[in-house]
Amino acid sequence: MLFSLLTLFQFGFCLDIVQRSCKLAAKRDPYVDYKLCVKSLRANPSSKDATFKDLVLISIEQSKANATAIGSEITGLLKGGGKWGKYSTSCLESCLEVYSEAVSDLKLGLVAVKMGDYETANTEVSAAMDAPLTCEDGYNEKDGEVSPLTEKNGGFFQLTAISLAFISLCQ
Repeated sequence: MLFSLLTLFQFGFCLDIVQRSCKLAAKRDPYVDYKLCVKSLRANPSSKDATFKDLVLISIEQSKANATAIGSEITGLLKGGGKWGKYSTSCLESCLEVYSEAVSDLKLGLVAVKMGDYETANTEVSAAMDAPLTCEDGYNEKDGEVSPLTEKNGGFFQLTAISLAFISLCQ
């Protein structure tokens, strides 16, 4: 009986830092998906022995890597040439610009976290979080236009939501 209780306590109630941090972030922020948070952080081997501040940095790095990947995907779509109409090409170019800015914002956010300036980090990551919304808005302005980036934009929004929730826990 004692062994059962100890085992239950060890595996049922003692959550690791990733689980605890994601649980708290998801509880405080409706945009944070607990499962995605845990999955994305655990994808980085450094999260295993991380401090909470390390997790904040890891989450921002993941957002930055995702923004960079989306930018590369957009560049590839634009190189596809005639597949896109004039309006859609213009939207893709705008999306590329906002994701490029998002990468810069996230770099500044990383520096701010490293310096312990969570207010600036919050501002920079919040600015980056606007990229997918701005990208989608361009497509929504014209009837019949469909964004080829909707899923990617949603994923990036989720990742930056995790970063912002973690930053808010530091303030």
